[in-house]
Amino acid sequence: MTMKNRCSGRISTIHNAAIRFAIGVIVAIIASHAAQVPALAQTSDANSPPPSSNSKSQTSAPTTGKKEQVGRPKVITERSLFFPDLAHSRLPLTAGEKFHLAIANSVSPAAFLGSAFSAAMGQATDSPAGYGQGADGYGKRYGASMANRANSNLIGTYFLSSALHDDPRFFVMGDGSLKQSVKYALRRVVIVRKDDGGEAFNWPGTMAPLAAAGLANTYMPDAQRTAGYTFRNYGLALAASAGVNLLKEYWPTITRKVLVPIGIAHDSDKP
Repeated sequence: MTMKNRCSGRISTIHNAAIRFAIGVIVAIIASHAAQVPALAQTSDANSPPPSSNSKSQTSAPTTGKKEQVGRPKVITERSLFFPDLAHSRLPLTAGEKFHLAIANSVSPAAFLGSAFSAAMGQATDSPAGYGQGADGYGKRYGASMANRANSNLIGTYFLSSALHDDPRFFVMGDGSLKQSVKYALRRVVIVRKDDGGEAFNWPGTMAPLAAAGLANTYMPDAQRTAGYTFRNYGLALAASAGVNLLKEYWPTITRKVLVPIGIAHDSDKP
């Protein structure tokens, strides 16, 4: 019992550190870009070409003088099954396509594996305690995690992205160092690409996890239906988003160099 409590305490410490890290990073990035995003959006609105123009002019918004992106965001040539939101076309998505993307994200291998990991962490810390232990407790945690992901996708990827004309896909940069890739992954938590190629504050990506955490109170055990627990889950979701962005950044390389050679994937960088 003592060992279990000690393990739970260590994992809880990791959770709290992750929340503080996510909040600190987001505050720093928002502060550094608050004055730049409006001007960047206005420049893009005035200068961005229609969707039918050549691929060179359809890359991301102007970044002259900005250090956050050493290269321009790219697209892969084939849709990713594991991460359906990896951009494989520069054309903007319609509202219907954003809805289908939200569904695909919710039932992707990444969603199933992510929920399995989240449920395992919850099982180890007995959180939420009301779900209990054993297979039954794990199943409840897994189902709650899948429901939370689906809510976040429907609210962010579909509803808010359609209403605000944001592009919910992830465009890989793919040509930076690890430090630059980490910076790009963190930046994409709070900065989103617009349908017209510009950039703006990522309201869908930051508000959808909070809304999903609030909706989770309808099926969480009574003891966890608190503001503190809701914001704890929100902080963890933002921290996880940054980590997943980094994985997406390297996913084409992982696919080409690891999964393709062992025969369990096709090279998404080749036609």
